[in-house]
Amino acid sequence: MILRRLGNKSKIAKEIQKHFPPHKIYIEPFFGAGGMFFNKPKAKYNIVNDLDSDVFNLFQVVVNQKTELEEMLYTMPLHTDLLEFWKENNETEPIKKALRFLFLSNLTFLGIGTNLKFGTNRNDKKLLYENLLMFTNKTLFDVQFMNKDFRVFFNSIEFDDRGTSGTAESFIYADPPYLGTNDNYSNSFTKDDSIDLFNSLQETGCKWAMSEFDNEFILNQAKERNLNVYIIGERQNMKNRKTEILITNYKTSQISLF
Repeated sequence: MILRRLGNKSKIAKEIQKHFPPHKIYIEPFFGAGGMFFNKPKAKYNIVNDLDSDVFNLFQVVVNQKTELEEMLYTMPLHTDLLEFWKENNETEPIKKALRFLFLSNLTFLGIGTNLKFGTNRNDKKLLYENLLMFTNKTLFDVQFMNKDFRVFFNSIEFDDRGTSGTAESFIYADPPYLGTNDNYSNSFTKDDSIDLFNSLQETGCKWAMSEFDNEFILNQAKERNLNVYIIGERQNMKNRKTEILITNYKTSQISLF
């Protein structure tokens, strides 16, 4: 993986995948850093999305202009002057926009773009460069990648139950910005967004799973809709400890909370 973001699922992807059903079509409305996508077996067909234009642009550049991005990253200074400039200025040219996004996400403390990370036992720029060298754009080459609000995204997908692209062979994994948490995403979630997400997922007719914390509002929504809730484990940061859950519209071999 080349992008660091708060809440990305790379460390717990395998645990969550134990609950995934077999599928030929994989759909992910909140791609983010790709923590789940890059840590699961690739499906035959893949449709992913992220509303954040920085995320979308980064992976488009990786697919189409990876060599140029590597060259610019190699010569990029790790300097507070550059940090201050990019805190106040956006980039519009795709490669520079991708470079700015990687700089702020990977090379600043907690990825919030306030202070650079320094230390004698680490070199985050070198690690980022090496990860980018190893990162293969072939993984994303044939993936359909959209840049839309999740409501529009779901309405953009056409299912054909007569062939191999029907709802029966599709699986949706949703990892939205968690309700009631502070994050460094450009688009946070409200209760209305969460309700719309539940409704949108149910209306697809597909099997789906959604990651969240054991937020009371989210748990009530799941219970009212007769969904299944599975405990994945605890996640702890400097401020608190929360329980990671997975909500599904199908039964797994594990024991559901209700």
